[in-house]
Amino acid sequence: MKIKAGAKLFTVEERVALNRGKSFSKLGGAERVQPLVSVIIPTRNSARTLGRCLESVRNQDYERIEVIVVDRYSNDETGDIAKGYDSAFLLKGPERSSQKNYGAKHAGGELLYFVDSDFILESNVVSKCVDACGCFDAVSTVNYSVGEGLWGKSIALKEHFLAHDPTIQTVRFIRRKVFFEVGGFDETLIVGEDLDLYARLLELKYRVGSVDAVEWHVGEPETLKDVARRSFYYGKVVRSYFRKRKGVAVQQLSPFKPSLFWMLVNSGSPHLFSLAVVDVTRWLSSLFGIICSRFK
Repeated sequence: MKIKAGAKLFTVEERVALNRGKSFSKLGGAERVQPLVSVIIPTRNSARTLGRCLESVRNQDYERIEVIVVDRYSNDETGDIAKGYDSAFLLKGPERSSQKNYGAKHAGGELLYFVDSDFILESNVVSKCVDACGCFDAVSTVNYSVGEGLWGKSIALKEHFLAHDPTIQTVRFIRRKVFFEVGGFDETLIVGEDLDLYARLLELKYRVGSVDAVEWHVGEPETLKDVARRSFYYGKVVRSYFRKRKGVAVQQLSPFKPSLFWMLVNSGSPHLFSLAVVDVTRWLSSLFGIICSRFK
């Protein structure tokens, strides 16, 4: 198996040698090992966005990167796209928590970076996160949405304000050692696994910080039908997260956020009415999914 690091392909043996300190950078006149970062991308029929995601990883201003794509048995061109970017390509199911844990087990990096396949990274994300990990065990990034069409732009408006909501922060960049010390992602959770990891890190007194490194989400639903389908699915599987996190989960996932409401109103955006339509569709679809899950 070959792993991509910067612009060169390394075998597993070469990667281990690199981890022992073959690559250095100068800092204050002293030699410092530049740690290898393992970028782990879970996929499922991600052909529409994966190429742009991998291109943004390739264009990082940080050199020592390996890319591991963990696919959930896609039936589109996901695998071909991943291999075209010289990424390690693994197969694992049944859901993204297990995919991300599996990728972490196969990672050679001291630092892990979990990236969704519909994310595009600004060129300095990895370098900023690596610098932040000089002080922290894990860091949060900033996630904005790029919406297409009326409904996508409406969702992007809301996500812009939610990006800094302290109740729904997640960790994507983390020391490998710390990730396994806390048990990785909870594989019983299909929704909220990243929120749960963040909560466990805080509960166990790890140093968690944030950095102004921006990721752009390009996979928002483009039609109301897509909004309803996705929300219905999440509604069916969210009960396990509510059971585990109880009151905190209610606060995080509640549609009633007064401060958010007033920020949206004060924005004066022309997409406020369409956002209201999207939110009502989300709430009703999620509620229907929750109700259906009780009759399994």
